[in-house]
Amino acid sequence: MAEITAKLVMELRDETNLPMMKCKAALTAANGDKSAAVEWLRKQGIAAAGTKFEGRETPNGGIGMALADGKGAIVLLGCQTDFVAGNELFKAFVKELAELALSSGSDSAEALKTQKHGGLPMNEAIAGKIQQLGENLVISRVKIVKGAIVTGYNHGGRIATLVAGSGDPTKLRQIALHTASANPAPVGLDRASVDPELVKKEAEILMATPEVQAKPEAMREKIVQGKLGRFFKENVLLEQEMLLDAEKGETVEKYAKRHGLAVTGFARLSV
Repeated sequence: MAEITAKLVMELRDETNLPMMKCKAALTAANGDKSAAVEWLRKQGIAAAGTKFEGRETPNGGIGMALADGKGAIVLLGCQTDFVAGNELFKAFVKELAELALSSGSDSAEALKTQKHGGLPMNEAIAGKIQQLGENLVISRVKIVKGAIVTGYNHGGRIATLVAGSGDPTKLRQIALHTASANPAPVGLDRASVDPELVKKEAEILMATPEVQAKPEAMREKIVQGKLGRFFKENVLLEQEMLLDAEKGETVEKYAKRHGLAVTGFARLSV
């Protein structure tokens, strides 16, 4: 049996960022061979991830963002606590996932889960991070935006946005900041891009309100359509009142026109 020195344990700890006792156990099982110990840890980590953490809810998380010429990606990685979401290892990992989504064109969580990270299948890569961080991790959402210019804004890993278009990138980024700050968050770029089911549900809710029901039946549909106009102004990006760098009462669309911008798409994720 090879001697398992403190120095050897520390070296493995530095390489894996795992607790000392786990590193010592791995080296003991591998008879002092660090490469074999890493393999042993991977196997143990995958087993632990599948039994100890599987199914645990991930109500917290963080968002990574990656940008390249004409495209951008944002990835939401779920975790169990704010404590882990603030961990530098977690932040680096979600940033790497965003870069991987961008380079591979993985535009959904399921697509990203089929990729490899660091030469490992994604499930093994995530299992390794679960072992290091001690919490369940789940790739929750992925968004990719493409355009002539794509800019973005990531607010501390809690809210991230991408905006595609043309014109001055600095001014276009102001719209990305607006998209992150807007309340309610925009649900479509323009009216045509809003999910018809969402519009239908909103119309049903408006129709059922006492204010509308108190009107003659022949007038109700017209009243609802009028109120839907307010819904669009509050929820459609181009119709929202621009929050930053804008003239009083200026919509995002008017802001874009004033600065010679064309806005062609956006994405927004929040924890």
